[in-house]
Amino acid sequence: MGKRAGLTTQDYIIDAELPEQTDSYTVISHEAVIKKTKEVLAAHGLEIERELYRCNQGAKIAQGIYHLKYKTTDPDIGLMFCWNNSYDKSMRFRCSIGGYVHKSLASIIGGNMGSWGRKHTGSAYSESLTIIEEQITGADTFFKELIEDKDKMKLMVVDKSDRASFIGRLYLKYDLLTTEQISQIKYELKNSTTDMGSIWEMYNAIIVSLQKAHPRTWMDQQRMAHYLIN
Repeated sequence: MGKRAGLTTQDYIIDAELPEQTDSYTVISHEAVIKKTKEVLAAHGLEIERELYRCNQGAKIAQGIYHLKYKTTDPDIGLMFCWNNSYDKSMRFRCSIGGYVHKSLASIIGGNMGSWGRKHTGSAYSESLTIIEEQITGADTFFKELIEDKDKMKLMVVDKSDRASFIGRLYLKYDLLTTEQISQIKYELKNSTTDMGSIWEMYNAIIVSLQKAHPRTWMDQQRMAHYLIN
């Protein structure tokens, strides 16, 4: 896989070689994150419908995404929890409540989802487990906000010129998209058959393209794109 990340299994991530713990580096194991996530989800009555894992070679950088059954149903989106972690000091541990689109399975992370990051130092291990619980406990509030954002997007129409300008800014000004992702967005918009011309249609095309983002940058790209659209 090299530098490019790809889908993998839970076992592959858990079996990855752990880095050495030092006075200046605290190990947060992928296995501990997975175990804690599943424990807290179960304690809150949130059943996992689908779990997806991505990593680079050796799982030095890993990502977990969980699509959840939730008491509040919506025709367009469902509830999600996700985390990113690294063994090579290239990024902080991060986790967030979010959503996913039923049709495409593309992830949604709101610009104000309270995504939390922590360097691998000091009490990072215990703090990371605590924040997983806090994020999942706040699911009601976060998911309600996502539904409100989505409903507003569906009601607002954007013309092709403004749409092209916005996507161009994501690429040229904010450096949130690659040329490959731009091509994916173009394809998605060309072949879309629902919500013609709405901001929701454009947003869907963008987040589908972000599914190919590297786990190291994916969460920031998701949150920033959502923030800018709002």
